[in-house]
Amino acid sequence: MFKDFFIKNFRSNKSISHEEAEDIKQEIGRLEDDTKLREAQIIKLQKLVINDPVHETRYNKRIQIHFRIIDDNQNRIEELKMKLLNN
Repeated sequence: MFKDFFIKNFRSNKSISHEEAEDIKQEIGRLEDDTKLREAQIIKLQKLVINDPVHETRYNKRIQIHFRIIDDNQNRIEELKMKLLNN
């Protein structure tokens, strides 16, 4: 709720250069691509949990790691988007 209010009412002071803004956009793109790949891996691992219950714990650990990294990526994307508001 506060984030939406902040985005709507924020006034930029243009403290980010054009080159830095491009770098930030590229990093956001890389993070989004990484998130998509990890989501695909999670789907594959969930199928393996069902088809190969012998190694279920190993697959579940990998799934948890992917979820943690996806969460970190999403937090970083939000942080970068807020930083881009200053452009």
